[in-house]
Amino acid sequence: MEPISLANILGAISNENALAVFKTIADTKGDTDILRTKLNITRKQYYSRISGLLKTGLVKRKNGRYSLTVFGELVYDAAMTLEKAFNNNNYWKLKAIDSFEIAPDQSHELSIVERNKIIETLLRDDEKIKDILIAKLAS
Repeated sequence: MEPISLANILGAISNENALAVFKTIADTKGDTDILRTKLNITRKQYYSRISGLLKTGLVKRKNGRYSLTVFGELVYDAAMTLEKAFNNNNYWKLKAIDSFEIAPDQSHELSIVERNKIIETLLRDDEKIKDILIAKLAS
């Protein structure tokens, strides 16, 4: 068995079908036939994706049903946070935030407080991303 690495984890969900299988398992915890039918993929595609998810420890099978492992739940949560970062115009909001420079001497550039206010305003509907950015500035 190959060692688990970040590259292996990301590889297991990098294909659109694999990510769809992973997300469907997280959302439904359904049995094999229902999952495969819902995703409209071939049996071979389905089992190939499931195999990668099982090998990396993202999902487990019990009584004919697949569910996320605790590690899989962590990866799912991170993946959904990333998905939110580029959906609903958040990507462009993040690009705008990225364009502001923070001035150590508060000269012509933004202070950390001013940047945090911009982050609060632009990302008011997404607490998780907002908290990540504000925590990053504080460190």
